[in-house]
Amino acid sequence: MLRAVKSLTKIHLHHQKRSKMGTTTSTQRDHTLRTARGTLIGIEVRDAGINRPIYRRYTRIRYALPPTGDRRWKKPEPLPEDWIFSDGNNHPRDYRSFGAICPQQAMGPIEGETKPWEEVVCNLLDEDCLFLNIWVPVGVEKPVGGWPVQFDFPGGGWQCGHGMQQNFLDPIDLFRESRDCPRIVVSANARVGLFGFLASEDLVDDGWNESLGISDSAGNFGLWDLRMALEWTHENIHLFGGNAKNITAGGYGPMTAFQVHFDAYQPPDKRIIRRSYMFSGAVSVQPESAESPKTQKQFDEICEQLMIDRNLPASDKMRLLRGVSSDKLMEVIKILEPEFKPVTDGQGGFVPPWMMQSLWSGEFGKRLKQRGFQLVIGDPNDEKAIYDHWARSRYRTARVINSRDALMAKLKTLYPDDICQLLLKKYANSIMDWGSMYCEIIADVQCHAAVRGWAQCLFYGGMTTHDVFRYHIAWRPKGFDEYIDPGTGISHVMDAPIWWYSGWRAGFSRKDKHDVFDFVAPFGRYLKGDTSTTIGWCTEQEFEVRLLTADGSVATAEDPFWVKKLDIWRALRDVQSWRGTTREEHKKGTKNDVIVTEDYHSMLIP
Repeated sequence: MLRAVKSLTKIHLHHQKRSKMGTTTSTQRDHTLRTARGTLIGIEVRDAGINRPIYRRYTRIRYALPPTGDRRWKKPEPLPEDWIFSDGNNHPRDYRSFGAICPQQAMGPIEGETKPWEEVVCNLLDEDCLFLNIWVPVGVEKPVGGWPVQFDFPGGGWQCGHGMQQNFLDPIDLFRESRDCPRIVVSANARVGLFGFLASEDLVDDGWNESLGISDSAGNFGLWDLRMALEWTHENIHLFGGNAKNITAGGYGPMTAFQVHFDAYQPPDKRIIRRSYMFSGAVSVQPESAESPKTQKQFDEICEQLMIDRNLPASDKMRLLRGVSSDKLMEVIKILEPEFKPVTDGQGGFVPPWMMQSLWSGEFGKRLKQRGFQLVIGDPNDEKAIYDHWARSRYRTARVINSRDALMAKLKTLYPDDICQLLLKKYANSIMDWGSMYCEIIADVQCHAAVRGWAQCLFYGGMTTHDVFRYHIAWRPKGFDEYIDPGTGISHVMDAPIWWYSGWRAGFSRKDKHDVFDFVAPFGRYLKGDTSTTIGWCTEQEFEVRLLTADGSVATAEDPFWVKKLDIWRALRDVQSWRGTTREEHKKGTKNDVIVTEDYHSMLIP
């Protein structure tokens, strides 16, 4: 069933001063693109002031079969080989409007009424959501070989998100201002929350292939979706003038971490990502098994709410669950408030048991170095602020963390028990503000400690500051407070205004824009993929970052969090280092084997 939701942004807008935001002084007209796969009708957006074309956009492009009916909670299925863009009568098909996004809760608390000038996208919610969107430069010379491609992984913390289908993520100012570093931008819708990350032993058993020893329904469906979108892009972006050999893929840090790791361990002819960027996060904890007691308990609770007997065979449970409407399932989620997230899905899966071990040992960094891979990685100054803000507004939860038990219960929905015990001990203080402690823990584990741990491990594997480009943002323009709640601080709320230039429509002054240009300029050169010249990042030591300072100036500086946050990373590593298997040993194991080696601990970074 189709439902509509207005997608604004995962931040808190000030309704009393919003009338200034969102003006883009642009016009649009239809544009027809003829390709070897058929004809598309998209739109061409033009600068109204000088009547210059800015970009051409093609939306609602299907990259996989609908994940509905029997395909719910299974890996995405590719399109038939004879698919075409045109309609059934071989006439041009309409690609001017965004496609449906996966059923999900609203992306964030929004105040005030929507204003006419906002042009807010009214996204339909439907499980038939596997579409991608493409923005193509126009009015600038295309390089030999085609445009560089920037494939952006959506944010949303696994529970929500979409392929840049909101006004705040419209890259119009990026295309308008970055005429010297033009590129194609691609972003995709994928399954999220319950539909993207449900996992349990029942799901594994339901999709188990005895001859292959793998399951096609072990979880991580949202990860598989985006991988298929990336593969579709690699195979077809030449139809839009893109260079399939020059794809940079990145975005939401944790999502990017899983995608980059998966890509690195594919056969050489299947590797797609040339370079990447991880904004405001990474992965610091090996996900729990798809068949863990926690995932099974969450699955059983959903079945109980739907009055599905937990003693039924797995195939019967899944048949009944696949028959429940998405609306009914979303009602259950509102009651239970579960946390759906990636899982370790083992052999043939997306997340191997040795993912974190390959990082700690340096083997992953060595592999990336050998193939000439590069990464931009960093964080904002105060990620905790956004979690504090969400806690105050009760975003996605009615539960208050006001005791040790409440904090532990919340942490256990996210991490293994031994990790939770470590975190509680490490962050305990005399004040015992349990809610604030939770926000600090999440900010460190998912962002501050994670990005520094990844950087250090990649350096340990042999990568250098010519391969890993670190940054830190300590800046928030004063005018921004009129549009985005000051309570969100210098958190990842600053990512889109800076990296996508959407701050042009959110109060950035002329000086603010100049400061952003100065900070982001090397990133534009990085995306071009020109290895004949340096991009001008200017960091030379592992502990240095490209810093956007509080006054808006750009400097190369010592990372102020390097020592403190790496201490947290090492503590997390030490708790996990005896869990799981190495890649080689896992090949010898069975579905549920956990193998520990006596000499592995000595391989870890000191």
